Amino acid sequence: MKRNLITTLNIVLFAGTILTSCKKENASAESTVVTNDLQVGNNSSCKLTHAVYPPAIWDFTYNDKGLADIWTIDFFGSVSNFKLEYDEFNKLIKADIYDDLNNLSSTVTFTYRGNILIKEAWSFILSGTSLEYLVSHNNKGQISKWDDIAGDTHILNTYDNMGNCTRSDYYIGSDLYFSDIYEFNSPVRDPELTVSGVDFLFPYSGGGYFNKLWFTRNLSIVYFSDGSSLTLNDLNASETDFSFGAQNFPTSVNYFDKASGSAFDITFGYSCNGNSNNAFGGNKTDNSQKPTLLDRSGKSIKEQLLELRQENSK
Repeated sequence: MKRNLITTLNIVLFAGTILTSCKKENASAESTVVTNDLQVGNNSSCKLTHAVYPPAIWDFTYNDKGLADIWTIDFFGSVSNFKLEYDEFNKLIKADIYDDLNNLSSTVTFTYRGNILIKEAWSFILSGTSLEYLVSHNNKGQISKWDDIAGDTHILNTYDNMGNCTRSDYYIGSDLYFSDIYEFNSPVRDPELTVSGVDFLFPYSGGGYFNKLWFTRNLSIVYFSDGSSLTLNDLNASETDFSFGAQNFPTSVNYFDKASGSAFDITFGYSCNGNSNNAFGGNKTDNSQKPTLLDRSGKSIKEQLLELRQENSK
């Protein structure tokens, strides 16, 4: 039987997440008011400080400007600390990545044309290797494509009318290997909107900028050369599966994965009005694995896609 790959990093794009939100055309007027309020995002007095996306744990700290300055990702006990640097216009221009022993392992630099990201370059200190991703945008300024020219790897993003990334399709050449698909059927605010300064999930692939809503469904599919496919996960949640805290941000989401027949929980913690005593959200974790947006910080996307297909083959 095909086996589920458990080494792929997870995120919601949430994203790619990640990296994600969708408003149906027949949404009610009340929902429209709620989603319009989501525009406040980075100006919120509540900041995301902790998130558990099993098996990953995210932690954020912020500088005196309210910009995220350290993003810590703990994946199966392997810790990476992303120390973030901004220009005078508060655009993210560099991230130095340190391990849990404070050794510099990698550096990421970001190149812009005006305010538009056009290139993301990774330099891996220990191996002496590098990766470069060229970034394309659609006419609305949304990231539509990531290209690793050297590896002939391409990621295409699709958006809904509200500007939320509903799917990322991963190709090697013209061959589709993987799709990460999202739906947004409840007006639940995206906690990642509160992470000021970080506008794209650069440790991961796929997804665009942070979206307005949090996803209610995530479907991840791997495709094989014989034309067959395999659903890796199919996470589903209704509005009643969300718990909320201050400013109506979610503190937890209880998903059910139809693919494995098991529960999958994501939790969030915040600091509000600069007071860490106002943090809320749990540390509940779950043994379920959720393959989704692929990790940029180690193997190339091409290597991960090849492994994804091989590990899940018959």
